[in-house]
Amino acid sequence: SEILQYPYPWDKYAQIICRDYVSGAMENTGAVVFGDFVQKTTRELLDGNNDDIVAHEMFHHWFGDLVTCESWSNLTLNEGFATYSEYLWREHKYGHEAAEKKRLQDLNGYLMSAGQQGTHDLVDFEYQNKEQMFDAHSYNKGGLIVHMLRSYVGDEAFFASLSHYLKTNAYTDVEAHELRLSFEDVVGEDLNWFFNQWFYEEGHPILEVDQTINTDTKEVSFSVKQIQDPESNPPIFQFPITSALYYPSGKVEFVETWIKKRNQEITIPIKGVEMPVVAVLDGTHDILAVFKENYTDKDYKNLFLLSDEYQDKHTS
Repeated sequence: SEILQYPYPWDKYAQIICRDYVSGAMENTGAVVFGDFVQKTTRELLDGNNDDIVAHEMFHHWFGDLVTCESWSNLTLNEGFATYSEYLWREHKYGHEAAEKKRLQDLNGYLMSAGQQGTHDLVDFEYQNKEQMFDAHSYNKGGLIVHMLRSYVGDEAFFASLSHYLKTNAYTDVEAHELRLSFEDVVGEDLNWFFNQWFYEEGHPILEVDQTINTDTKEVSFSVKQIQDPESNPPIFQFPITSALYYPSGKVEFVETWIKKRNQEITIPIKGVEMPVVAVLDGTHDILAVFKENYTDKDYKNLFLLSDEYQDKHTS
């Protein structure tokens, strides 16, 4: 209610446990149904609490019940946001590292699904059966794209845009362009490029990245190649990216650039005496992409010791 600037819109919130339930849970307005797997002992809760699924179904009361998708094709407007609420709750309750662990789990789930079953547009008008829409695209990829949108516009504009979207479309059905229009109203910027690329195209960038730290020229450079199949994916994804430079003293420098070409060189001049010992192209780990990077064992050690990002330590 607080982050959305929209009070809980229903008279009550109940939770009902059912045996042999057909699915994990269902966001019936005011009375969520869960499978009996959520009934755990105190000891069982130590191995896995129910926070994610409770947050997911509760968030649906805004995204899915108050405002719902107008067709199965737009299902991610319900499920992508509910999935992202799990990140938001972990971030609020347990901190950034716990939230990033969840983001990485969702990313790996989407990439595994894409590798095994193929990709389709996030807003998919060509599904054969509505059950096909309940997949790692509508859920995982949808949440990851919401996170990228938050990263691009910033927290203040992001949550203000969500509030505007809910208030403008309360008790109606919507498609993705109505979400875009709400963000454009708040941000004051044309976001067709973002929505066309991430909502109405399929796939994701696959990036070959070579990072070089040149102590002679005092420069950090990234050579970035997009190698995703141009026959089935956009040949060029465009997105802003925040790179991180890690220095032996513990200092971290963040530099914002744009990826706009299939083959691109990024050069960052170093102004001080101290040189970074490792650099990360996606330093804040916001981008939905596969990164094929040329890190050495020493780079991984430096990342583990110097970075506070969960993904850097997990990879190291």
